[in-house]
Amino acid sequence: MHPILFSFGRINVYSYGSMVALALLCGLLMVGSMARKRKIATFEQIIDFAFYVIIGGLIFAKLVNVLYEYRSYLDNPASIFSGFTGSFFGAVIGGVLVGVWYTKKASIDTWHLADLIALYIPLGHILGRVGCLLSGCCYGVESQVPWALPCAAGDHLLRHPTQIYEILANLLIFLVLLYYDRRAQRQPNRYFAGFIFGLYVGLYCLARTVVEIFRDSQILAFGWLRTTQVFSLGIAVVVFAYIIIRQKKQARNEYGAASSLQN
Repeated sequence: MHPILFSFGRINVYSYGSMVALALLCGLLMVGSMARKRKIATFEQIIDFAFYVIIGGLIFAKLVNVLYEYRSYLDNPASIFSGFTGSFFGAVIGGVLVGVWYTKKASIDTWHLADLIALYIPLGHILGRVGCLLSGCCYGVESQVPWALPCAAGDHLLRHPTQIYEILANLLIFLVLLYYDRRAQRQPNRYFAGFIFGLYVGLYCLARTVVEIFRDSQILAFGWLRTTQVFSLGIAVVVFAYIIIRQKKQARNEYGAASSLQN
């Protein structure tokens, strides 16, 4: 495992950064094409949207990372500006806040666009975790399971390949979202706007709660529970409760509309 993917003379191309850049490019092309096809937004609007979301995501990712690792930053405050390390949850929070602001500004249907973006986030996350695996970050605890790998940069200990666990989890999440997205396209009144986005958030939080069991270098919050697990599980419970309530309301509205047509 090495953070440098390849070099051109003195110029180093890093594994993680390359995979994130590839994920953003592929996501922009797929979302832009599908948003235009579904008449949600123009491709130009999606480019502007992506610019603002990326900037907001990077800023919030760093802020949340500083909150998580504040002790190390207290010892060396200048390290805040040296290189980039960030929180995925921080990036999501920042991206969502800035994204909502832009859609309101550009008169784009916020939740229909959110559903479309959520469909492709797991694929981008898979590329990001490939970058983690190549660079040796986000690794698991030492283990003797048959599939353990030396997946941490700087040591050769056999560990849980948590990067691969997240890759598999995101692949499963994508398949679930794709199934419901196709159903929603065939029966648009069956699901509320924002359903796919909410489903993604809930499923990812559940997956992250499980993966964190095997992750190394995490801060404990309550007993054996880690900070990220508490955060993820709390969000999952709230999101799934909201989805159940909204879907029941959506079903009642659909039934009422069908009854009115029959009468």
